[in-house]
Amino acid sequence: MVFGKWKTWVAVAVLGVAAQAAQATTVQCSNCNEGQMQAKAKSLGAGSSPHIVWNPVNGDVRRYRVYCGSAPNAIGEGAKAGATTQAGCTTQTEDLQVSADLVTVAGAMSQIWNQTGGTFKAQINANVTGQSFPAYLPSKPSAHDFQRDAQLRYEILNLASTSQIFQLSNTPLAGPVVQILAHIDAFTAMTQGVFVSVDIVFADGSKVTVMVKLNENATYVANSAVDSSGHTLVDPNYSTPAYPGRWYFPPGQGPDMAAFIEYMRSLGVTITSGSANGGVITCNWNPTNNTTTCVVPN
Repeated sequence: MVFGKWKTWVAVAVLGVAAQAAQATTVQCSNCNEGQMQAKAKSLGAGSSPHIVWNPVNGDVRRYRVYCGSAPNAIGEGAKAGATTQAGCTTQTEDLQVSADLVTVAGAMSQIWNQTGGTFKAQINANVTGQSFPAYLPSKPSAHDFQRDAQLRYEILNLASTSQIFQLSNTPLAGPVVQILAHIDAFTAMTQGVFVSVDIVFADGSKVTVMVKLNENATYVANSAVDSSGHTLVDPNYSTPAYPGRWYFPPGQGPDMAAFIEYMRSLGVTITSGSANGGVITCNWNPTNNTTTCVVPN
């Protein structure tokens, strides 16, 4: 199962209350008691499909059939008459059974709501030092490799599209996310979105950020790659390879500077020596011939 990126924040967004009578709707009702949840369902209007109302504070979830008619038309436990009139009829509500899957998902979503202060947004770090990427031969990749190797990028984004990425981060979100992904149909029925921004940290300390939206594919956040000393690694652009800028590598950051030079060379940048400023790499783009040249210290 996949769930896709969010810098991942975890966010739950209610996708609108349907005004159409024939459409089922899922809504939140924070701190609502049973009576208030029933009233919320009734306010959505009659329809052919049940409405789901849930309380993100404690995970309570209920399903209601809302219809036009009198009590004898009810099924199951019987209708509870309401005072609402819709299109010339009296709106009735009926409590319906809630599936175990939906109860589990609502409880997990409530945990996420509480862990994120009600925002459903989160940012986590996931260290992939101990992970292997079978189709990528080097055993310890870096952000540089992520930027220039399509296979490695695919494997990391695939990893980030599973619950394993949460388990690598030691975040308390891991538990509820695993529960949700085990009951994905119920999660989909709740019409919620969970968003997470994940900093993928490599063995050398470099990192990239991916955005994860639960049950979708993770995506790379443009211009988020940095080396272990915090220097930006420009995103490859093969149609217009313009990479102007200045990068300063002070004493002690020689390995990062060497890796940066090699990375820029892999993008087709011309590397020349002659910089008078120790540790400073200056890159200029020539729009006439669509090339970038970087001058590195002697």
